[in-house]
Amino acid sequence: MEAHNDIDDTTGDRSDAVDGYEQLRARALCGDAQGWRLGLSVLQQRGVAAWLRVRQATVPTVCPPTPARGPSPTAAGMDAELVGLLASMALAVATQG
Repeated sequence: MEAHNDIDDTTGDRSDAVDGYEQLRARALCGDAQGWRLGLSVLQQRGVAAWLRVRQATVPTVCPPTPARGPSPTAAGMDAELVGLLASMALAVATQG
């Protein structure tokens, strides 16, 4: 009976893992200090299988974009009032000298 390992797992997206590895490899080869963000230390210390497990656990899920909201009706009328209040405060401080 053959043992199951993460490398032979066909449920994941292999092209994503390959792209991630190639990006990490390119950064490591050119001496980029940002390789740690892609899991370089895990790959160096624990190997490819551990790197794949960590990568799968940390790949962010895509959230749907939030719909754009217009200004609330109460905020639109308050803009002029707020500007007037700030202006009167500034004038009061300026005239007190």
